[in-house]
Amino acid sequence: MIANSLLFCQLEKQQTPLVNQFYKRVYKKGMANKSDQVFVLKDQEIRCAARLKAIQGALLLTGVACAIEYRGKGLASLLINNILNLQTQDIYCFPYPHLETFYQHLGFTCCEPEQLPEILNAKYQGYNSRKLLLCMVKTHQ
Repeated sequence: MIANSLLFCQLEKQQTPLVNQFYKRVYKKGMANKSDQVFVLKDQEIRCAARLKAIQGALLLTGVACAIEYRGKGLASLLINNILNLQTQDIYCFPYPHLETFYQHLGFTCCEPEQLPEILNAKYQGYNSRKLLLCMVKTHQ
């Protein structure tokens, strides 16, 4: 199984250019910055990546991407579950509507933007004005 041969890790801040090269190749959107927590599944290369942005005490999951040849193999779920297992607070995300079921299987639930911390609500409103997005949260238990 592919997942067994991949290492889950959090990248060091100086490795941010590596994930940005990966994003440029497979994701085409967004770039990590050194304030993001960047998590990957990798062997010799990054195969799947995601970022957690800490925004005034809230955590926003963003930049979930998988190399084209590794899609449909459960790597994004594996990566996100590993990230969730490390966290001790609620995590928010703003996925496209077609990904609702995917995130629900990971324990996220839809929420109203008004339920978001104020700063995340403002970000959501800005993002949602350009493209339709859901507002979801995975509550820490």
